[in-house]
Amino acid sequence: MSVKININGLEAHAREGQTILEAARDNGYHIPTLCHHEDLCIAGNCRVCLVEVEGDHRLQASCVMPVMPQMKIKTNSAKVVRARKQAVELLLAEHVGECYTCARNNDCELQDISYEMNIIDLPFEKRKESRYEKDITTAIIRDNDKCILCGRCVRTCEELQNVNALKSVAKGHYTHIGTFFEEGLGGIACTLCGQCVNRCPTGALSENSPIDAIWKDIQNPNKHVVVQTAPAIRASIGE
Repeated sequence: MSVKININGLEAHAREGQTILEAARDNGYHIPTLCHHEDLCIAGNCRVCLVEVEGDHRLQASCVMPVMPQMKIKTNSAKVVRARKQAVELLLAEHVGECYTCARNNDCELQDISYEMNIIDLPFEKRKESRYEKDITTAIIRDNDKCILCGRCVRTCEELQNVNALKSVAKGHYTHIGTFFEEGLGGIACTLCGQCVNRCPTGALSENSPIDAIWKDIQNPNKHVVVQTAPAIRASIGE
C-alpha cells in the first residue's frame, strides 16, 4: 500500500511500513548513516541519520522511524545538519588512530561522512591515549580504539553467522564491543569468517594481511614458494 508523504517540501510516495530512511532513498534523497546496513536489523545507534518531522520537537533517527500518511519530513534543515555534524564530531573525538596508517584509509565510512560534512576542526577534546589492546588473530585484527559502537559486527555475528562471538559490553562511558570473558577472538568460538570485517564501517576490524610473511618466504633461498588458489574453500567460507 502506497503512503503519501512530503520530503523537503515536495510530495513523495512510500510503502506502508517503510522507515523514513528507506522512503527517502527510494525518492532520491541522501541521508548519511553509519550503523544502518541493508543486511542487518535496525539499530539506531549512531544518530547520524537524524531528520526533522513536522509537529515533533525532537529530531528522529530516520532508520528507526516509520513513515505515516501526510508526514512532513526535512532531511537537510539547519537544525538537522547541525545535529548530524555534532554526532560525527563526537564520534571522531573518541576515535583514536591516524588515517594514513589505517588499513581502511580511503575506504572508511566515517572518513567519508567527515569529508561530506566538512569537518576540519573538532570542537571537543580528542582522546589521544589508547584504551584497549589490539586483538590479533591469524585472520582478523580488532582495534577497539577505532570502534564507533555502531553494532554492525555484533548483529552480523548474531544474525547472519549465528555464532554470537561479539557482544556489547558494559554501559555508558565504558561501553565497548567485547568477547566472552574478554578472551579475544582467538580464544572463543569465532570461526574467523571475516563477515564482521566486511561490514565494519571503520578500521576497527581488519584483515590480518599475510603480505609481510609472504615476502619473507619469497626472499628465503631455502624455500620454494608456490601460489595456489582454492576456490572450494573460499566458497564454503563465504557461505
